[in-house]
Amino acid sequence: MRQIVTRALLASAALLPVQIATAQDSGTDARLLPEVVADGERTDDSYIMGTGADAGTTRITEKEIRARTPGSGDVNQLLKALPTIQFRSDEFLATEEDIQDIRPSDISISGGRYYDNLISIDGIDANARVDITQNSPQHYAEPAGASAQSLWVDANLVGEIVVRDSNISAEYGRFTGGVLDIRTRDPKRRFGFTSTLSYTSDALTHFKMSDASREAIGDDAMPGKPSFEKWRYGVTVDAPLNDDIGLLLGYNRSRADVIYTRNAKYGGTRYGQSSVSDNYLARLVYDIRTDLKLSGQFAYTPYESESSSASGVDNKVTSHGGGITSKLELAKSGDTNWSISASLSHSDTSRDASPTNYSIPSWTTNGNVCSNTNCTIGGFGNVDQWQNNYALTGRWSTPIGAGRLSLGADYQRIEVMRSRPDDNIAYSSGTSQANAANILCSDGNSMTCVTGEYALTTYSVYRAYRARVNLDSFAAWAQYQMELGDLTLRGGLRYDYESFLGNHNVSPRLSASYDLPWDGWNVTLGANRYYGRSMLAYALREQYPNTLTYRRTATTSGSSLVYADSDWYLYRASSAASYSDGNKKTPYSDELSAALTAGVLGGSLRVKGVYREAKDEFVRSAGETLTTTLEDGRTTTNTNYVVTNDGFSEYRGLSLEWTRSFGKHAIALSTNFSKTKSSNDDYIESDIDDLIENPLVVFDGAVRSYADVMAMNQRPDMAAPLIINATWTANWLDDRITTNMNLRYRSGFDRIEDTGRSATVDGTSYDLYDYVHYPDAFDMNMNAQVEVIRSRYGTLTADVRVANLLDNTPSPNSSSTSQPYQYGRSFWFGLNYRF
Repeated sequence: MRQIVTRALLASAALLPVQIATAQDSGTDARLLPEVVADGERTDDSYIMGTGADAGTTRITEKEIRARTPGSGDVNQLLKALPTIQFRSDEFLATEEDIQDIRPSDISISGGRYYDNLISIDGIDANARVDITQNSPQHYAEPAGASAQSLWVDANLVGEIVVRDSNISAEYGRFTGGVLDIRTRDPKRRFGFTSTLSYTSDALTHFKMSDASREAIGDDAMPGKPSFEKWRYGVTVDAPLNDDIGLLLGYNRSRADVIYTRNAKYGGTRYGQSSVSDNYLARLVYDIRTDLKLSGQFAYTPYESESSSASGVDNKVTSHGGGITSKLELAKSGDTNWSISASLSHSDTSRDASPTNYSIPSWTTNGNVCSNTNCTIGGFGNVDQWQNNYALTGRWSTPIGAGRLSLGADYQRIEVMRSRPDDNIAYSSGTSQANAANILCSDGNSMTCVTGEYALTTYSVYRAYRARVNLDSFAAWAQYQMELGDLTLRGGLRYDYESFLGNHNVSPRLSASYDLPWDGWNVTLGANRYYGRSMLAYALREQYPNTLTYRRTATTSGSSLVYADSDWYLYRASSAASYSDGNKKTPYSDELSAALTAGVLGGSLRVKGVYREAKDEFVRSAGETLTTTLEDGRTTTNTNYVVTNDGFSEYRGLSLEWTRSFGKHAIALSTNFSKTKSSNDDYIESDIDDLIENPLVVFDGAVRSYADVMAMNQRPDMAAPLIINATWTANWLDDRITTNMNLRYRSGFDRIEDTGRSATVDGTSYDLYDYVHYPDAFDMNMNAQVEVIRSRYGTLTADVRVANLLDNTPSPNSSSTSQPYQYGRSFWFGLNYRF
């Protein structure tokens, strides 16, 4: 039935332009693949590589975005054509949660962590300052809606993508990874209309399973394959108000509906959950003069994702994401150019969850919802969280002497808030069935006590709070670039200050480029420092109130065990971690880079080498142990964790790229060899050197400390040693058909891990560590867009996008048994109408 409905919807969309075209007449205006056509336009380059001082810059144009974007509309996936961008190694695991998540992919640029990049939409900061490490919506305290990119837009609204991975101008700061600038397209100066519709489902997906998972499942029942549907659709309208003013209105929606199965002990019933991402965009451009432009835009991009634990009932959580961005900019072009802009962004990453959590014996009336000893009912309550950014930015540039002087400054006011509006209580520790007949509830029956059945004897209170952190961020920069014959020098200096850390940071940016004797050949050397930004997750966490745990015992009255609400007493107090233990430095990365750009074999060649050392990175460390005396005289102890600057990273990378367009074809080939080391995976994780215990282990036949062995490892994810990419875009049959083939090879690597075995050395047994091999991964995708109808009433295009064309098993080493499936070959089908 689902397939029949899908085909009916697609067919209805296809007939709409036909009906418009034939309303006038049945003649020549609407025809299938007409014979007489124009020659069309030349194919754009797969991407445009910067040269000289901008050798670390790459641009992807609108045509390539349309040709290469996957069916999901995630523009970050286009960056797989670039050699210095890394993605998560498990992104193709087909767990229900991953299928349902339709947020943009996390990326690493030139060895930076996924949260170390500067990501902007039309120059508006889209980075989250709140905690992004928590990915479980069912967590008792932390919302899971935040991701490294807090705001995003659909590919249908994007006109250009700019990536800066090395030798980055002083204009850009607050990062230690790279810069990703996503730019929505300008409105056209003629009326235009587009509509899109695309669809995929489990019926259009071939699921794979690794041999390791099959072996681990053995003779047990094979889990059911995922069941899902995804839709993506939208419209845009270009409406010129006059010759000088253009208006773009756009709307896009992505939706994922996934079927889940409750735990067998909770009945094994099926239930659905969905994620929805909406994009509303209004963009206006006013050409005041030929050299003066006023532009303004407003975008509303809400995101909602549902979650329910399969091992419980009444526990639905709705996680929010996305938000609002707006910007007003006045810009002048010419020999002297300048711009001034004001913007604001608001992201909402709150959660709505069921209040009050109960763990009730299953043999009772209230708890009879599962076959476990105790059944879980309810959730952990609402948590509100948002982030506001207010920004003023100015830039100015003019020729001076033998070069060009550029100046700029910006101010940001950043406000973040997290709150629990109401106390949330989690009850547990039910009385035994043997005492059921003797239970007497003096305050009447409730979920916590039922006479003749049970009483709950423990509860924890997650108290209401409101945590808020504000910071002011100021930056100023100056840069001068001059040409001395074949030599071009660029020197820049950037100053950053953020009131939260209170550090005054000055970062030099230096580069020299030399034109070699051969036409189009240039070599560039760079030495740069990049400072990161304040992460406010710690500051929010330390404002949490203490978690209080209460207990009660029965009062004996004859044969009755009497439980009263007045009998609760404080059993334990868990204090919130404190992270403000002194001044912290701002994390920074020092970079040395070298690049060669040249014209080779009719195309463009770029070779880059990047060496980075990142220091003063944030990491969690164990501080003092705190002792609290409770009201009954007992004491409880808690470890106080602090944030330190003991984290570090190191990256060495060598990349090779070649692009060429000829006629109706454009190709790009690239590869990257790299080695990445980090002290910790994220800022919430403890440094290896700070472990309370640093055990001895056996590795390579010798007894060594655990920290020394782990220090030999490269980063476990987003750090493949070898990446090879290829993409080929082509237009066929007078531009009636556009195809794109792209592939990405990620080399395998060996990582030192616990083998699960032990080794005895000199009579003492130790855990045995050895190299574990992670195999290669190869991914090939294909997109095809075929014009079905072209007429003066518009163009209808059929669209098919195929992921994992060769049907490989993406993660051969995965040994998951509960959700073992991975994406094999999968299809998105769609229709696009343009007028």
